Amino acid sequence: MKIKCIAAICATAIGLLSSPASAETTLRAATVAPMNSPWGQWAQSVADQIAEKSGGELKIEVIGDAQLGDEQTILRQGMKGRVDIVMVSNIPLSLIGQEVDVFSTPYLFDTVEQGTCVAYNHMSDILGPNLLEAGLVPLTWMEIGHYVTFSKEAPALTPDALSGKKLRVAATTSDEAFARRLGAVGVPMGTSDTIPALQTGNVESAFLPGLFGIAIGTHKVAPHITVSDHARPIGTVAISERSYKKLSDQEKEWLKVFEETGPAMSATILGTQEALLKKVEGAGLPVVRLNDEQIAAWKASSEGLREELVEQLGPKAVSLLEKIETAKADCGS
Repeated sequence: MKIKCIAAICATAIGLLSSPASAETTLRAATVAPMNSPWGQWAQSVADQIAEKSGGELKIEVIGDAQLGDEQTILRQGMKGRVDIVMVSNIPLSLIGQEVDVFSTPYLFDTVEQGTCVAYNHMSDILGPNLLEAGLVPLTWMEIGHYVTFSKEAPALTPDALSGKKLRVAATTSDEAFARRLGAVGVPMGTSDTIPALQTGNVESAFLPGLFGIAIGTHKVAPHITVSDHARPIGTVAISERSYKKLSDQEKEWLKVFEETGPAMSATILGTQEALLKKVEGAGLPVVRLNDEQIAAWKASSEGLREELVEQLGPKAVSLLEKIETAKADCGS
């Protein structure tokens, strides 16, 4: 009997020695971005770096190409803890509070440099509280790129060219209000629905971030590209608070790779957008860069829109715009 007991103890000891020192944690990260796009490649690179730093103890499974739905669906899943990490633009954040739509208003930033400064030096103060209230912990902020206008028949050299046209817009109050200003019929829809809508004629033109639009092939069905640069979405990578609370301090430290590499990725986004525009232009597609007079006409069409929107959305929007303007002043023009 004693021999059996000793053997059992030895077997237990051997089992303990052969088991891993710590359990492996795997977090699922969802995005609509194609995995071969700069966002998808960056997300996978971050996942690889975290796996290497942690010795495989913390792994990020990146699920791209809108496999888990559009941005609103992904965001809802993150808020409920069904997806651990979400990678979305500011557009679906209106689910948290419609005041966030202020970020989608036309010509919000005076310069590219100002927008970048606000994104990386002030966004945590501006939008961080909104995310936390929704059960999301921001890990970093990221560029989505500037909006361009894709059209099936002819480029929109001036805003009145869109008058009467069925125009794909994001499902935000600001995009819809801007479409009305242009005399267009704004049709709110997610990014994954845009190409089918253009193919069937449900819409004739589309507002999309240029890099993302080209990455998903919008130019193949709407080849006339106007570089209107009228809006600049800023995205976030955020982790579900439920998932975050389960992590150890060391695991939270490993997640800082997102923050450390975010600014370099954003610089890549802005540079890649222009490179892709030149590539499709070189392939023979019409890419129109507006002259000063045309830009002035586009800007004139949005005058006063931000103030109207803020008044419509209420006190929270007023407070948010004040924070944005303070950040812009700090960043300079």
